[in-house]
Amino acid sequence: MKIAIIGGGPRGLSILERIVEWSREEQVIQITMFDPYGPGGKVWREDQPLSLLMNSVASQVTLFTDETLSTKGPVAKGPNLYEWAQIEGPVFIKKNNIDNKVKLLEECETLGPNDHCSRVFYGIYQKWFYEYVQTRMTEQTSVKFFKDTVRAAKISNNKFLVYTKAVETTVDTVVLALGHQENELVGREKELAAYAREHRLFYCSPKNAADAYLEAITEDTTVLIRGLGLVFYDYLTLLTSGRGGTFEEINGTLVYQPSGKEPKIIAGSSRGIPYHARGVNQKGYGEEYQPRFLKEKSLNKFKRKGKFPAEQFFELLKKEVEFVYYSALIKTDYLDVNSTRFTEDFIRSRGDLSVLKKYSIHEKDFWDWSVIQHPDQTISKQDSFQEFTVAYLNWDLEQAKRGTISGPFAAALDSLKDLRDEVRFMLDHHLFSDDETKKWLWDWFTPLNSFLSIGPPLERTSELNALIKAGIVTLLGPEMELTTTSGQFIGYSRKEPNIKYKTHFLIEARLSKTANQLSLNPVVQQLLADEIASLHQLELDSGEYYQTGALLVDHKTNQIRSKSGEIVNGLFCYGIPTEGIHWLTAATSRPGTDPWNLREADLIAETIFEGKRTVNENDKG
Repeated sequence: MKIAIIGGGPRGLSILERIVEWSREEQVIQITMFDPYGPGGKVWREDQPLSLLMNSVASQVTLFTDETLSTKGPVAKGPNLYEWAQIEGPVFIKKNNIDNKVKLLEECETLGPNDHCSRVFYGIYQKWFYEYVQTRMTEQTSVKFFKDTVRAAKISNNKFLVYTKAVETTVDTVVLALGHQENELVGREKELAAYAREHRLFYCSPKNAADAYLEAITEDTTVLIRGLGLVFYDYLTLLTSGRGGTFEEINGTLVYQPSGKEPKIIAGSSRGIPYHARGVNQKGYGEEYQPRFLKEKSLNKFKRKGKFPAEQFFELLKKEVEFVYYSALIKTDYLDVNSTRFTEDFIRSRGDLSVLKKYSIHEKDFWDWSVIQHPDQTISKQDSFQEFTVAYLNWDLEQAKRGTISGPFAAALDSLKDLRDEVRFMLDHHLFSDDETKKWLWDWFTPLNSFLSIGPPLERTSELNALIKAGIVTLLGPEMELTTTSGQFIGYSRKEPNIKYKTHFLIEARLSKTANQLSLNPVVQQLLADEIASLHQLELDSGEYYQTGALLVDHKTNQIRSKSGEIVNGLFCYGIPTEGIHWLTAATSRPGTDPWNLREADLIAETIFEGKRTVNENDKG
């Protein structure tokens, strides 16, 4: 059997490993992998600044399965990223020709289990993993890796012809394990890019910050940044400490010492508030919050009904978050409250306000979803937005430092990571109507979840606060608007329309959303053009169709469906290009939690080999 894996990042490597572990009974398996950046892929490549960090802690990152794997595949345990750094990492780094060898060895020595490592470091772990998987291969299994871009995967005589500029190979199975892709610009982004070209301005379209050409942004110029999520923090690092500035702790406060090479940074977004800092991790191996309102029994009950209102589901999910918050709160601030009785009453009443009053929880400590979603509503008239932001970030840092178990706020936000599979269950079993899926999952919950639980390491939030105090960064406020006039970009907040900033430099601080119809990846373009692949869409009650941007795949096997709706046997896609059918596909695999990415990889490997065995049995018959 011949298999092609297109994409060499974490998902491509996981597919490789699962195929190797499933292939032990097969006679000959020839695997070919393609990625222009080699094992680890583009996001985790070596030639990027070591200052760019992962936003998951080292002990919560793995490429290995463990005893929690719920699919049928063989378990093959191995070191998580932190464990690798202690034993295997230094040996691998020393014996290979790797850039920044001394600094990476230092990272091995200093990295703690709850520290955030550099992206380069995770990329080296992936390169080691690729070599390690080869030691698990039987003599009948082989792998070749081509640092090349796949241009096409065409079908001929029930086989796939896979092409790059230099390579052509025929295989039985193709797995697309593509990561984030750059898209063709459309709408407002296209207009801004065209305006920039016409007036010789700098416009940086959505992309990984490590891929941006920032040398054009010189010191003392003003740059507008749109977006306050993870990519924003990357740009912040590259434009400040990446240019020689330093952070020093003075009397317990982080202070920024400029190098003089920094631009003046004006940043904003629709919400206007930076993503929450990650709480200090206090959870051990496999330690997760166990739902009280969305237990497996309840989910199966919803499944038997065939439908369940999305609004009601997310109300229950909100109660889970509140329960985590209040449970931690009474252990720290209300020691006279009987936690067992509080738990019973909270669950029985589904978090009714009367329970909080019964146990004399102060109103100032109430969890308020309105404020959680839009913190700026607490700004007093006499406060400026900058003053509010500094105080808010200080508060957010204090909450994050209290930890993901003992800190009420940090624990509540962290519980959202532990509740991802409950959301996936509803999506996988089509328990929401298409209108509800669009309104509640994609339009409301997904951006809120990102804001609350997919934030930066807390040191990045501390650095942002220092940069605001140093006058390097100014936050615009909510409802950011961008216009153009007189050969310049203009940025302002709708809440303060009289305060406007003019500049020649604009950065879109976000990754391209999954929109395969706009993808610049040649193999995606070819598969869609040849109608081998098609796009997923939701049929709304209005009669309109809403394109999620996902490639249409079979929910259970991740095999691509053609334009006619038929499953294309042997052609798989999983991960980020399926965001819209699946949810939160970019998440890393966390040890001891039956991680979604590894389950999906295992199911693909099972489908490949079970399908081959079925064909062989039919041939014998």
